[in-house]
Amino acid sequence: MRQLSPKRKMIVAVVVCTMISFNMWVLHYASSTHDLEPPSGRWFETQYLRLEEREPAREGLLLLEGYSNPRLTLRMWCTVESAVRAHPHLPVSLLMTASVIKENALLHNMTSQFSNLHVLHLNLSQLFHGSLLEAWYTQNKWKDSYWPQSHLNDGIRWMLLWKYGGIYLDLDAIVVRSLAHLPNCTARESDNYVAAGALKFSQGHPVICACLHHLAHYFSGTVWGANGPELLTQVLIDRWEWRRYMQEDPALAYDLLNDAQVYSLHMWNLHTRHKPVLLTSNQIYALAAHALCPTTVAHAGLTM
Repeated sequence: MRQLSPKRKMIVAVVVCTMISFNMWVLHYASSTHDLEPPSGRWFETQYLRLEEREPAREGLLLLEGYSNPRLTLRMWCTVESAVRAHPHLPVSLLMTASVIKENALLHNMTSQFSNLHVLHLNLSQLFHGSLLEAWYTQNKWKDSYWPQSHLNDGIRWMLLWKYGGIYLDLDAIVVRSLAHLPNCTARESDNYVAAGALKFSQGHPVICACLHHLAHYFSGTVWGANGPELLTQVLIDRWEWRRYMQEDPALAYDLLNDAQVYSLHMWNLHTRHKPVLLTSNQIYALAAHALCPTTVAHAGLTM
């Protein structure tokens, strides 16, 4: 075997040392996270508290740990604390799919300091039972995904809002001020999508019902945000697209005409002028016209 010259030996040694240093840096970086758990404290080491299993309060604030992890990081606790501080008169439910939570001083401090905070175990079988997503959940269709646990959490999010209503926040948000006074709404994620991690909708709201229907029929396991922000964005586009006003949908017409946050309906005459409004039908446009411009309807005959 040919011997390496002293110069080549030096180069090899430098390369090996560099590789070792790089590997040590990778190991250090991978093993040290800035999203740390709170210290257990001497009295709580390796102890777990069994969580109470009951339904969350309706029209409260909902927080979800949906990865069956019994441990919350400090950043998650920061979300919890900011939520309860901003909403002192609102029940705040921290819902966990794990049946236990790791005990530590911070947990006891939070639950003793904030009487409106309720840390509960979420029974998923009960949550999905009898809903549009029951088959999706029980037949494990959510597992047909590159990110099954994340996409299961999307389904849980829509179910919680549909069943209980209120404010939903992911555990990576910090609440600046109260959201309680807001109407039914979502946040903006980007120029193209609304957000699914900060939502406020009343119990059984038609938009959330449409989200359940969309997820049950068009679930996608190949795109990360397909069942969260992309789903909600598409539901809103479909719901308020001008063709909806020409369709028979008395339930939606009722919602629009009785929602205190709806002040005007844009009927898009540029697009709808060639579509007849049948005044004897349940078209949204027709029902709105009967309610809001009855004199015009009286002069119109059967169509307008």
